[in-house]
Amino acid sequence: MKAEQYAKALYDALHESKPEDHDKILDNFVRILSQNGDLKLYDLIEEAYKKLETAEKGIKEVEITTAQPQKSKEILEHLNKIVGDRVEIKERIDQEIIGGVVVRVDDTLIDGSIKNSLKQLRKAISK
Repeated sequence: MKAEQYAKALYDALHESKPEDHDKILDNFVRILSQNGDLKLYDLIEEAYKKLETAEKGIKEVEITTAQPQKSKEILEHLNKIVGDRVEIKERIDQEIIGGVVVRVDDTLIDGSIKNSLKQLRKAISK
């Protein structure tokens, strides 16, 4: 079973049950993971579960990668205008992009990094 399938099963079970039953459901879930030898998938299951939860709340998860810490408040305001939903930002620092910003919203990637610009320029020159 994939992490996404486990996450969906847990999500459905928790949302279709009473809060007082949640501990029992979680105990059973961990037991099933153990029996199937899938405890190693815990981190992936947790990530998939969080994605289900944020989607249910109408929150888009956005990953912003910059070379140096940026003013995420300004970026957040622009993204809210573009995406039209509430946005939850995950910030990453990657000095290899040299400068600029790389934004991922769902399956859409916007690469405005200097590294990518240089790569595109190199490709255009070599033709």
